[in-house]
Amino acid sequence: MESKYQIRLEKDEEKIAQLLTRDAWGYFSSLISNRELFHVKQIPMMPRQGELVLPTDEELVQYYLDYASAYTEELALLGWEAERACCAANGFALKLESISGQIRGRDRKVAEKLAG
Repeated sequence: MESKYQIRLEKDEEKIAQLLTRDAWGYFSSLISNRELFHVKQIPMMPRQGELVLPTDEELVQYYLDYASAYTEELALLGWEAERACCAANGFALKLESISGQIRGRDRKVAEKLAG
């Protein structure tokens, strides 16, 4: 059985996860190598009712971490204040970092090398 991360999200964090999931489909399906196309099958369904189920794939998790804060402009068009969007993105990323052990903006191998 494949392992997955189950993450409980607040309403605003869920919106961030929904935007990430929407864009992950385009990002990973546009790649052409077999290894990268494998990720298309790994992209989770849209988070609903405050829950995201994410495969424990390092590249996919890193995508979610690295792009979590990329939606402030889009959310501003929906009437969100910048602080609300930043708090939602940060809250989501903190939960994902905590459960995965991965770090925003940094490849896991680089982080391990720096740690020791």
